[in-house]
Amino acid sequence: MINLMPIKQEVEYQFSTIFEDIDKNIELKYIYPITHRYKNISLDYLKEKYTPLNRICEDEYDGFIVTGAPIEMYEYEKVDFWKEIDQFFKKNKLPTIYICWAAQGALYSKFGIEKHKLEKKLFGIYEHEVKAENPFIKNKFCAPHSRNTYNKKESIQKSGLIIIGESEEAGVYICSTTDYKSIFISGHSEYQVERLKFEYERDKAEIPKNYFVRDNPDNEINFSWKNHRDEFYKNWIKFIGGVR
Repeated sequence: MINLMPIKQEVEYQFSTIFEDIDKNIELKYIYPITHRYKNISLDYLKEKYTPLNRICEDEYDGFIVTGAPIEMYEYEKVDFWKEIDQFFKKNKLPTIYICWAAQGALYSKFGIEKHKLEKKLFGIYEHEVKAENPFIKNKFCAPHSRNTYNKKESIQKSGLIIIGESEEAGVYICSTTDYKSIFISGHSEYQVERLKFEYERDKAEIPKNYFVRDNPDNEINFSWKNHRDEFYKNWIKFIGGVR
């Protein structure tokens, strides 16, 4: 996992929780870009638990996950680690899931697909239809979104990518290459149940849609995306095992 988020322990927890529930012997290794200046995590922590991106050997891995990062309003070339991660996007041949900003960055790097600013932040849980047969998800599903930018559907289609999951409200959620080795996800099915509540309370912004029961923040949270999340990652692990 190339973890681009500032608070790395939260992402570690999110994914370790997902993979602990899969009946496979999975070893999750963490990777970081060396060209970023870190403010929210100590270099001692990174050196102890993480491998520098420029020192990885693909033969040691079966697949990658590249996380999002809260930098979507920056131009790609203005991001301090862009050259480093862009090189990875272009050279990587292993099965990989790119999430949120990483999905947008990889689509830009690999296919020249631009991102565009939304009029208003997309924030909440949205229902999606499965648009193409695929090895990962079969039925209608819910998934969280928390972003200010998007990729145009027509740009994705012109690039020859498959649209797997799409929402009328939230747009394209999953698209992939025809061999399924590169999967681009615009949302955050890895989120644990409390994450959007934290963002809502932190930002004092709009209430996340379809998240609290009856959209009332005094009510409990509807963890409506868990089944999709578990199904997707279980099937992805099975897929990458077959590739190797």
